[in-house]
Amino acid sequence: MRKWLLATVLLAVALAPALAVAGAPAIGTYKTLTSTILPGKATESMPADMAEGQLGNMIWGESWNGVALGTEWKVMCPQIISPPVLIFDGVVNGTGQRAYHTVYAGGTMWLSGAAAWAGGDAFYTATLSAFSTTVFKQYVGGQITGAVTNINLTGVFDGYNDCFDMAISNAEFVGYTPVGYPPQVGPFPPFYGPSNCTLVGNHGTYWTVNDITLNILGTCVVPSVPTSWGQLKAIYR
Repeated sequence: MRKWLLATVLLAVALAPALAVAGAPAIGTYKTLTSTILPGKATESMPADMAEGQLGNMIWGESWNGVALGTEWKVMCPQIISPPVLIFDGVVNGTGQRAYHTVYAGGTMWLSGAAAWAGGDAFYTATLSAFSTTVFKQYVGGQITGAVTNINLTGVFDGYNDCFDMAISNAEFVGYTPVGYPPQVGPFPPFYGPSNCTLVGNHGTYWTVNDITLNILGTCVVPSVPTSWGQLKAIYR
């Protein structure tokens, strides 16, 4: 019995330092410009080749360190909930630029606990509260020659009341199924969905994710705790 108690105490002492250092990700601003967050790659899953803008089309993005995907961050499964809206049309006689704004819903984010924002946890997950894209498509002679996308997302870290926002500029279109992408670009995340994040897809587009700013904001959610009559009187006294 004494040996069992001693072993329990020793285990508790051994675990105490690890438990003590666990915490939310560090508040701050992390940028590809300052090498505090990695760039990445992304796919958008579609029900068929070239089926852009369809409800349920689903994004999956991961960091890329030049060797491996997903070592630092992942954005998983936000999906289109309303048709893209044309917000600018500068195409004349088949040449020029068009811009579309698209709103997505759902999705999660994963962050490694070993990156610049390390706060003590092995990793962090977050639920996305907003996700939208603005894509600029360039046309020559009626044919699309390129596209870049700006992406904005916000969310709340699971298990904490801490929020974040992320801005991605110049996510660049590099290919689509069934053509694929230039082999020298390297691997891309798989397609998931569309509409169902548990399904592996076969159709969609490939993107590089270049300029990222991640703001970890600290506490931004007021806990849902009942207020006592005494607290209310103190507020209005």
